[in-house]
Amino acid sequence: MSDHTQQENKQAQSLKGNGEKKNTPDVPKKKASQSKKKKQAKPAGFKEFEALAKEIVEANEGSYYEWLHKQHQDIILNFNVHNQKQITEVAKQS
Repeated sequence: MSDHTQQENKQAQSLKGNGEKKNTPDVPKKKASQSKKKKQAKPAGFKEFEALAKEIVEANEGSYYEWLHKQHQDIILNFNVHNQKQITEVAKQS
């Protein structure tokens, strides 16, 4: 039998096997997407507002990314101050 014919037979057998249930335990398979964290979608109109904010900050001779970085720092600082007691307790436990 030629290599081509053997290959066709293997393909036909594998196609037949796909329709039949194999003797494997019913274990749910994890999808690749389940292991990855879902990416949060940006709200409608986000790009337009981001572009406008960037224009406003840069029109005042500032850097949009430095401004944005400061906003992030403020959020973290306020969070840390608000939760200072809990953070201190966790630090003591470690």
